[in-house]
Amino acid sequence: MLKVRNLNFSYGKHKVLNNVNFTIDEPCVVSLIGPNGSGKSTLLRCLNGLLPVKNNTVFLFGKAIEKLGVKERAKLISYLPQNQERLRGINVHELVSMGRAPYHRSGWVNSDKDVEQINWSIDYMQLGTMIHRPVERLSGGERQRAWIAMVLAQDTPIILLDEPATYMDLKYQYELLKTLKDFKDTFNKVIIAVFHDINHAIKVSDQVYLLNEGSIYRAGASEQVITEEYVKDVYDVCVHVCDFKKCCHKVVVPAEI
Repeated sequence: MLKVRNLNFSYGKHKVLNNVNFTIDEPCVVSLIGPNGSGKSTLLRCLNGLLPVKNNTVFLFGKAIEKLGVKERAKLISYLPQNQERLRGINVHELVSMGRAPYHRSGWVNSDKDVEQINWSIDYMQLGTMIHRPVERLSGGERQRAWIAMVLAQDTPIILLDEPATYMDLKYQYELLKTLKDFKDTFNKVIIAVFHDINHAIKVSDQVYLLNEGSIYRAGASEQVITEEYVKDVYDVCVHVCDFKKCCHKVVVPAEI
């Protein structure tokens, strides 16, 4: 599905990504973790074609990303950035409908398939009671859910999410994590998501990529990557990786506060 080979990227003279390599060939949830400035958001933008990469470094379904047209690429991979545009005069239904843009031949006439996917995405993200509400009048968490619904309406096999739990309260954070797992299990999607909360990554991931200074420092299952040693190496903070009887997975807690 997605292959990355010797990916490098710089902003001017400042190198951000350094020889990144990985392959994802089956549905899974991959979490990108690492300190600020380690290259997580830049990596997502390179994977989506928003930042230019050298030829034959990023491949989607066997084809180099630079050989894909904008609409062709948008049918394969969708992306929710960390900070969304501030839209005025747009309601929730209209925002979610924008996810169907890659499928329109001309204009904004929705097909029956478009309408079905839009309505499903709204229901899935529990937004049915607010479809006519202006996006700018939503709370931060509601707005985030509306943007995620737009990405779901795009209906791509690969979904990139940059800090998707931002602004969400505790309930919707964990609803989101369940959604990501459901999309992998039920709909055979590849989800690549940036998380600042390491415990979110532990809970949801099939694979974790720990980034440091633009490179993948470690990659593998969460128990292989999220260790006290590696967290100290990369984040320069001492933590305990704990097992609690009431928890179904390990939990990372600071060693000292």
